[in-house]
Amino acid sequence: MATLDPDALKRAEAALAAIQHRYIEWAEADYARLDAAWAACATTPDPEGAALRRLFQIAHDMKGQAATFDYQLVSDLGNRLCREIEAARADGVGSDRHVRLAALVAAIGRVIRERISGTGGAAGDALLAGIDGG
Repeated sequence: MATLDPDALKRAEAALAAIQHRYIEWAEADYARLDAAWAACATTPDPEGAALRRLFQIAHDMKGQAATFDYQLVSDLGNRLCREIEAARADGVGSDRHVRLAALVAAIGRVIRERISGTGGAAGDALLAGIDGG
């Protein structure tokens, strides 16, 4: 097993810190794409599933990037959205699933708009409880 070069790790951490302040700009742009993809899913019949695939790809990218930049709540919500999309692709989008997908997309937007970093503390817990029906 290769050992990690401590100097390389320090350089990588410094590079990440240098761009961390730009994450929220990227997240806002990603959310605009996510919201547009959801609107396409919600309003347009899509027998090929292309709209759901697009929604999944954007959510997947957002969840990975969010975890890197200390927006764990976006990452958690993005993961939940990806799992719901997978279920929708397998089982279809019934009214309950439609409501859950819409809630997850809206929750991601709220976290980004309100700059709720990390897990979001009490606000994050409340947001997840609302989605989970609790």
